[in-house]
Amino acid sequence: MNNNSDKLDHLIALAASKCLDEEAKALMDIDTSGVQFDDEYYRKKKKVINKYKRRRSPRLAKTVAIRVAAAIMIMITLTCALIGCVPKWRRAIYNAIVEWYEDCFAVRYEATTGEEAETRYPETTEAEPEEANAAAEPEETKPVPTHIEEIRKPTYLPEGVWADVSAKTSIGINIDYYFNEEYLFSFTQRVLKSNDKQFDNEGAEVSYIKINEKDATVVEYSDKEEIYILWSDGEYAYYIISTGCDVETLIKYAESVK
Repeated sequence: MNNNSDKLDHLIALAASKCLDEEAKALMDIDTSGVQFDDEYYRKKKKVINKYKRRRSPRLAKTVAIRVAAAIMIMITLTCALIGCVPKWRRAIYNAIVEWYEDCFAVRYEATTGEEAETRYPETTEAEPEEANAAAEPEETKPVPTHIEEIRKPTYLPEGVWADVSAKTSIGINIDYYFNEEYLFSFTQRVLKSNDKQFDNEGAEVSYIKINEKDATVVEYSDKEEIYILWSDGEYAYYIISTGCDVETLIKYAESVK
């Protein structure tokens, strides 16, 4: 019985170690040459490391698993501190949730709009007392739709472009656009509770822009012509996909959605 438990502990530790290696490599590949840390960051870092140094050594059978858990805890703490120093990463975390897996990654927008995120996680700038009090006052918020209450679509379309509704449900609608008989792009509107979009991570290049002052995610590929733009207006999530248009043209289509 103990032998089986030890084997299970080691299997769990090995699995966690593999995940840690992948996450650590992704973190180390990020360009942090322009990042600077203040004294508070180093104090927190030293406190976390010393906390685990002072712990007594557990029994040999569980040593590996606990060391892995401690390493994961330290990595999460340091990663959160790092994200707080870089505005672009902070927007990506709090507005668009980007989750990376072994063979793909997923982008999801939640009910928090860009303005709400900036209020909850403001930049490090000083504000007058009156402005701070005004910002702290709660604002009336419209309930997030649980089904498509109003169909929205691009209004900026070249002459000769026509639309074909390829899918329509209570939580989403997909429209394909054609120029004569040639496919141009696709547009999707979905409720925020059902808007996960998965992508192949091989050759993917992810960047962040603004669509009508809302944070948007752009996914491009180095080895194919697929381009995706994803964003949310706080009520719905939107995707524009094309294999023939350039990014600038897709941005114009996205900005015209109403």
